[in-house]
Amino acid sequence: MNKNVIIGLVLILAAGGGYYQFSYKPAQEAAAAAQAAADAAAAEAKAAEEAAAKAAEEAAAAAKAAEEEAAAAAAKAAEEAAAAAATDAAAATTEAATDAAAATTEAATDAAAATTEAATTAAADAAAVLDPAAFDAAKVNALIAASTLDDATKATLTAGVDAAAADPALVAGAVAAVKAALGM
Repeated sequence: MNKNVIIGLVLILAAGGGYYQFSYKPAQEAAAAAQAAADAAAAEAKAAEEAAAKAAEEAAAAAKAAEEEAAAAAAKAAEEAAAAAATDAAAATTEAATDAAAATTEAATDAAAATTEAATTAAADAAAVLDPAAFDAAKVNALIAASTLDDATKATLTAGVDAAAADPALVAGAVAAVKAALGM
């Protein structure tokens, strides 16, 4: 009888071990594989996010450089116009004082018109960027970065624009918030 009990116990233990190997072991291996896949996907998502942030920074830097070049060109043109007006005024010293005053007034008016035109062009560009129908998150973020807003407001607006880039339903609200912050 002892021999039969021992054989029975060995069979029960063998059946229990087989059940463990075929039931629990594959589930544990599948869970470990799923965790490894999730970790790999998270790493890829983080790398993609960093690449997108770097691209946005490069676009903002390029936009700022273009803006600075345009401002320098406008300043140089105004300076040249003023120099030309001064040269004309010096050559016309033999003319009446009213002629010199008229030329100076005209040069000042031209410089003011050029400055106004540059400001109007910049405002029109900003209005075009802030059109919800032609929403481009990179351009809106570049406009925010180039503004004189404080860093906290810039960060909040940039986060809103990034959220709108991911969800088109948020575009109108994000554009309205940017316009309000910029006083447009």
